[in-house]
Amino acid sequence: MAKKRKLRGSHKLAFPIGMIVTLLAAIGLVTIVVSGIKGVDAAIEKSKGYEEYEKMLTPVVLISPDTFDDITKADMSQLIEISIWSLLKSDISPDTYEATGDGILIPKEDVEAQFVKLFGTEVTPVHSTIEGYGMAFVYDSAKETYTVPLTGVTPLYTPDVIDKTVLPNSIVLTVACLAGDAWEQGENGEMKAPVPDKHLKITLREKDGAYYISAIQNTSTPETATTEASAETTTQNLDLLGQAEAVASETSTEADSASETEATSE
Repeated sequence: MAKKRKLRGSHKLAFPIGMIVTLLAAIGLVTIVVSGIKGVDAAIEKSKGYEEYEKMLTPVVLISPDTFDDITKADMSQLIEISIWSLLKSDISPDTYEATGDGILIPKEDVEAQFVKLFGTEVTPVHSTIEGYGMAFVYDSAKETYTVPLTGVTPLYTPDVIDKTVLPNSIVLTVACLAGDAWEQGENGEMKAPVPDKHLKITLREKDGAYYISAIQNTSTPETATTEASAETTTQNLDLLGQAEAVASETSTEADSASETEATSE
């Protein structure tokens, strides 16, 4: 018997539009803020696909997950939590899912479909109640559904993709993590982005023409990397200067020795 997936209009607990707007308000703000603070340079970057990367990574950095070098080493509960947030952030209709007094009911197969889009098929989703950021997603193994509370949260971070490196079968993104509660409104009314709290290197691996997240690693800020590079270059320059001075000294000593020999011969 097919499971009843949708309750439209007639159900007295049908999910009210206002409640889903409240639920998604915080994470929906991300797109508005990110698009609102960018200038001409950002428009150029968006043409490279940065906007799509940021959309994909919004539910990822929202909970500030633990880092991992390979998807097989990631925290499963965090992957499920990200998948649910990603599903909520997608273009779902307000009456897509059944609602109860505790929240909306999201079938596990929908979560799994979003899981595969984000993290591929190298790992298999394991379902359980998620005690996540700001709220719990309760899993009912009998009904095979997650209950999502009707409330909103402020994301821990919002993503700002600042660079990408294309490699064979993968793309490596450098992502600035902007604190979700640190945005400020300027005098002209525009939102002012905070200084990034940290930077991540997120690797997208390609399989069958699609990309999925295979690694999330900490990385130094571009400023730090530049400073380190400059310091290294300075050290190399000093070494070269020292070598030059040594050569000059040796040349001078040889010249003086030759002069003394010539004088003695005369």
